[in-house]
Amino acid sequence: MSAMLIERDAKALVAHRCRAPFAGQWVLPLVVVRDDEAAEEALRRHAREQFAVDVGAETFAETVYITDPDDQRQYVANIFRTPIDGAMRFNAEGEYDDARWLGADDLDALWMPPDLRLPLIKILTDPAGTAATDWAATYTAGAQGTPLGEAPPSAIDEGPAPDNRASWDAISAPYQEQIFGERFGDRFMWSWATSENDLHLLDDVRGKRVLVLGCGGGQDAVALANMGAIATGIDQSAKQIAYAKAYASRHDALNASFVEGSIEDLSRFDDASFDMAVSAHVLNYVERIEDTLRETHRVLKPGGSFALSVRHPFDAALADDAPYRIDHAYWTAARDWVWTFDSGESAPFRQWFWPVSRWFEMLMNAGFAVERMLEPREVTDDDTHGDRERQELVPYSLYLKARKR
Repeated sequence: MSAMLIERDAKALVAHRCRAPFAGQWVLPLVVVRDDEAAEEALRRHAREQFAVDVGAETFAETVYITDPDDQRQYVANIFRTPIDGAMRFNAEGEYDDARWLGADDLDALWMPPDLRLPLIKILTDPAGTAATDWAATYTAGAQGTPLGEAPPSAIDEGPAPDNRASWDAISAPYQEQIFGERFGDRFMWSWATSENDLHLLDDVRGKRVLVLGCGGGQDAVALANMGAIATGIDQSAKQIAYAKAYASRHDALNASFVEGSIEDLSRFDDASFDMAVSAHVLNYVERIEDTLRETHRVLKPGGSFALSVRHPFDAALADDAPYRIDHAYWTAARDWVWTFDSGESAPFRQWFWPVSRWFEMLMNAGFAVERMLEPREVTDDDTHGDRERQELVPYSLYLKARKR
């Protein structure tokens, strides 16, 4: 797409789209570039069709990646500063039903894709980036038409994607030292604040073969073994698996075993070889999530259950620090971030946060029937995972229980 950044007195022209893509949202004037035209040509065409003006020499400003919430399509939009020649006339029968001149402070009040809002604010608040346009010469109110009224840059960093496997190996020791380790005893923990004793999400595990997807340091598998299960943990991190084996040995968990491998490929396990599967706050690190769900369905016996927890996509959309404004579009799946520990060790990660409706769709497409969904208030005085104010605002975790059809 091409986007028109038309500026006047430190304000930008922002239009309300009434047609797809981005119907119902406030955007910079946007146009889909046809196969037979350049980005600049599409922009000039759009200016003539929608605003009855010719644009001058375009200046490239920014590239943004925007997801349309209606169809989940992702668009690459090149933003061009576009001085105009002549009075602007609003095409009331076109692709917009309203347009306004707005400054950076006005944009938070609009339903605008965050992946567009934040770079636009950055451009408008950069004094060195103000477009040199003589608006007295180019804008005439009321001239032969209806005068116009007054996610973060992409959450995916440029360059190679973080290697989650290598990153988990890198931070395994400080993670166990600072976050998990021996902290929770024999409880099966669904999140940092919530255990199976709180949710009762599992079937009776006694004597059942249970697959732990993304077992990490083995605490979940050992807890299940202590509950009477025959637990098998799988994790892609060699360092985490080594910790898991040592942890199980320390706790005399004879019915907990571990294998190193990707949970996107469970081919080492036979069809219908497990009674149930569990995954606690791991699936956000899996890119090919639908492969994982299909494979999980395959290795479960008919009627077998699959219970999981993930970070709630609404919580993931909030800014990290107060005030907790929406920082990413709810529908923007992939995010890059760096995990830094008190010891100073750090590693980059890429995570994926799918909307709640998408989880239902993916599970059903994989052959599951969803039985339960939980979004509890997980409020504690422990500030390890955010302060109490944030915990009171939105659910931290999404819990789902599904069964193989």
